[in-house]
Amino acid sequence: MAARVRRRQHGAGHQQHGPLPDHGLANVHFAAIQALLEHHPHVAIHLAAPVDDTPDHGGGAEAKLARIAASAKTRNPAAQGVRFHPLPGPSWLGALAKNTDVSVASLTQPPGFRGVARFARQAQSSLAPWTGAEHLRAYGAARALVAAVDPAVVVLDTMFMPGVDAARAARRLHAFVTPNTLVDSFVADQPRLGLLWKYPVIGADFAFPVPWRHVPENALAAATFVGAVLRMSAIRAKQRFLRDHGIRDPINFYRLHRPHVPWLTQTTEGASIPVDVVPPNVTCTGPIVLSAAPAVEQDPELAAWLARGQGKTLLINLGSSIRQYTPEQASTMAAAIRATLDKQAGIQVLWKMPNSVERGAELEQLSDYIASGRVEIAGWFKADPVSLLETGDIMASVHHGGSNCYHEAVHAGVPQVILPLWADLYNFAALVETVGIGVYGSRGTAPDWTVKGLSNAFMAVIDGEGAVGMRKTAQELSMKAKERPGRVVAAAEIARWAGSGRVDIIPD
Repeated sequence: MAARVRRRQHGAGHQQHGPLPDHGLANVHFAAIQALLEHHPHVAIHLAAPVDDTPDHGGGAEAKLARIAASAKTRNPAAQGVRFHPLPGPSWLGALAKNTDVSVASLTQPPGFRGVARFARQAQSSLAPWTGAEHLRAYGAARALVAAVDPAVVVLDTMFMPGVDAARAARRLHAFVTPNTLVDSFVADQPRLGLLWKYPVIGADFAFPVPWRHVPENALAAATFVGAVLRMSAIRAKQRFLRDHGIRDPINFYRLHRPHVPWLTQTTEGASIPVDVVPPNVTCTGPIVLSAAPAVEQDPELAAWLARGQGKTLLINLGSSIRQYTPEQASTMAAAIRATLDKQAGIQVLWKMPNSVERGAELEQLSDYIASGRVEIAGWFKADPVSLLETGDIMASVHHGGSNCYHEAVHAGVPQVILPLWADLYNFAALVETVGIGVYGSRGTAPDWTVKGLSNAFMAVIDGEGAVGMRKTAQELSMKAKERPGRVVAAAEIARWAGSGRVDIIPD
C-alpha cells in the first residue's frame, strides 16, 4: 500500500511526539517581538524562557527568535537582534509532562457539565504545574536576570508564574500579553453574575448569550469550576512553601490583572464575545499574528500545488492536539474527505497528519485521490500555517479550536471548521457559528467524529446555504483586522510603556 499511496512529508524531520499539546501562549509574544523589531528598533529586547520551551517544531525559542530577527531585518535594516536568556527548570508544558498525569487522553472530554467537572479537577495541575522547588529556582533566576538587565518593562506570559512572581517581587513595571480574549480573562468581573447565565462557561459549547434552556447547566458547571479553583489544596501547599522561602504573594491567579498593570488581549470586535465591563488598563488589539514570509518562499512546491486549486483547497490542520491519529480518527477523517471529494469535483485537500505512515491502511481509501494529486498529506509543513492561510488559496481551515488557530484564520479571512476536544476549544467551536464565520464540525458527537458530521461540515463551508455569507463575514473581519494588525498595536503599546519612564511600581 505504501508504494501506491503518495504522501509528501513537508519538513517531516521536525516532527516531535509527546503526551501534550504545545504551549501556544508564546505565539503572541513572538508576534509582538517581530513588530517591535520592525517598527521600534530603538527598543532593546531580551527574551527569557525555560530551555525546554519549544513552541514550534523548528528548534525551540532561540531558533525561532533568529528566524524572526532575520525576517524583521529584511523589512527594516535597522532592526536589531533579540538576546535570549535560558531559565532553569521545565517550561509550563515540560512541568505538566514531568509532574502531572495530564495528557491529551486525560484532557479529552465531552462538552457541558460532565466535561467541565473533569477539567476542573485538573485545573490545579494546569495552572501551576511546577514543584515548589522548581518554581523557586526559576523565580530566583528570573529575579537575578531582571536585576542584571534592568528592563524598562517586563512583558509576561500569564501562565509562567515564576516570572510573574519575580517581576512583582522586584517591583518592576510589568505587563501581560495574552492570546485569551476578554471573556476568557474577565468573566468574573461582569455584572449580575453574568458568568452563570450569560457567558458560556469554559468547556461548554453553548451559544452566546447562553440560551435559557442551557442556563441551569451553565450555572452549575460555572459554579463547579469556580469551586474547584477556589479549593486548590495542592497550590496552597506550594504557596506556603514559597512564602516560607521569601516570596510574599506567590502564584496569585486571582489578582493577575491589577489597575496599574497593562494587559493586552487579542479580543477582536465582531469576532469575540462582547463583555459589559472592561477593566482599566486593558487594550484590545485584534489578532496578534506573526507576519510570515510568503508560502512560495518557504515551500515553492506546496505553494504551487495550492495555487493549482484556484482557491478551492480545504486545509486540515489539527495542530498538536492530535499528534497521533488513532486508527478510528484516521479512518473517519479519510472517509469524510472521500465523501466530500466525491461530491465536489473542483476541491482539493491538504491534510497535516504527523503519523500518516503508521496509518497507511486507514488512508488506503484515499489512494486514488492522492495519486491524482487532489489530496496531499504532510507530516509537517515547511511553511508557517499563517502563510498558507494568507495565500488566498485556502477556502476553509479545519482545526481544533485553539485561540491562535482561530485568530490566525480571522486575520486571514478564512472560514473555519472546528473539531474541539476539550475545555476552551468548545467555546471557540460555538463562537464560529455565533459570529457567522464557520461550522462546529462535531456538534452532538464531540470529542468524537462521525463521517457524516465531518463531511456535512466540510460541505457547509464549501457549498452550503451559508457558505457565501461565511466567506463575506470572514473577509470583512480580516480587512478590519489588517487596518492595524494586532502585533503592531501590541508593539506600539510595549514601546510606549518602555519609554514611559516608569520602572518601579507601587506594591499592593
